[in-house]
Amino acid sequence: MNRRWSWLPLLTVLLLVGCDSSDRSLVLGESVPAVELERFEGERLEFPVAYQGHVVLIHFWADWCAICRDELQGSEPLYRRYRDQGLEVLAINLQQSRETVRSYLAGLDISYPVLLDSSGEMARRYGVSALPLVYLLDRHGRLHARMLGGASPDQLEQIIKGLL
Repeated sequence: MNRRWSWLPLLTVLLLVGCDSSDRSLVLGESVPAVELERFEGERLEFPVAYQGHVVLIHFWADWCAICRDELQGSEPLYRRYRDQGLEVLAINLQQSRETVRSYLAGLDISYPVLLDSSGEMARRYGVSALPLVYLLDRHGRLHARMLGGASPDQLEQIIKGLL
C-alpha cells in the first residue's frame, strides 16, 4: 500500500466508531432503556414496562435475514410451553413497512406478539448492529443474555428455565 494512503484504514475505523449512535450502556444485569413501540395490530406500548414481571425473549429481525425465519419459528414451541409460567416472546421488526412485515408473517406460524421498530429508536438504543440478534430479559427488565448470530431453541430453553 502506498505510504501516503496507509492511514486510510485507521481513519475509516475511527470514523465508523465515532458515528455509531448505539447505546453502549446496555450491560448484563442492568435494566434496559424504555422505548415506545407499535404492535403489528396498531396500538402503541411502552417497552419493557408492558412486560414487567415476565421473562422476555426478544428476536430482532428483518425479512432479508435468512436465519431469522428459523429463529422466529423455533421460538414458537418455547412460547407455547412456557407462556403460562411467565415467558413472553417478542418479534421486533427493524424499520420495514407494514406490508413487508405482513407478507413475511404470512409464511410463519407464530402466535407471539410482533412489534414494529419503525423509527429504529429501539435498534439504536439497544445497540442492534447485525441480525439475527436475541436478547433475554429477566422478570425485572434487566438484560440477562445477548446472542448475536443465532441461538438454538435448546440453548434458549436452558436460559429460560433458569429465569423462570
